[in-house]
Amino acid sequence: MRDLIKEKVFETKKSLVLQKVSEYFDKEGFESVKMQDIADNLGISVGALYKLFPSKDDLFFEYIAYQISDFHARLMHICSGIDDPRTLLEKFVELKFSTFISKRKAIEDPVIGDPLFFVKMNTQKSDPAKPIYTFLAETFSKLSEKEPLRVGDTIKTAYLFNAYTMGYIEFWLKHGGELNDNPKEVVERFLSGLKVSR
Repeated sequence: MRDLIKEKVFETKKSLVLQKVSEYFDKEGFESVKMQDIADNLGISVGALYKLFPSKDDLFFEYIAYQISDFHARLMHICSGIDDPRTLLEKFVELKFSTFISKRKAIEDPVIGDPLFFVKMNTQKSDPAKPIYTFLAETFSKLSEKEPLRVGDTIKTAYLFNAYTMGYIEFWLKHGGELNDNPKEVVERFLSGLKVSR
């Protein structure tokens, strides 16, 4: 029982630190800050921070996993009560773009510096994006029941759609400008490649 309590306390501490770290990274970015800077900002010792996260990279992976979990919760909230699969995909795109816009400072250097960042994360950690892929796969399954689309493996289609929308974000991070593409058009462009020719 004592070990279970210790584990719960540890996880609670991590969660509270990640909430504060999120605010800090969103404002200051990731690349130039040191663990000491983060600890100072949180009002804890650097040793206490290292007990929770053995390295800056570990902290950043946990930060991203935390953001993905938060994204999924917000996606479920904005999609509740919506039945139309196209609208669900549009809501996903809209939320994804707005989230990356708000997190630009935090993710710009790591993502541009390592285009396979999210792939590595999903293979190294416990696949935090799995619920999002499940949501997308279910949405594509519903859509293929309504429209004649070439959607065999819906989970594969979910991964392809996520990568496709990530392409917009990577272009925006690298070349600047606005990430204001119309979600309806973004979804339509992707679906046009899935339509069954008659």
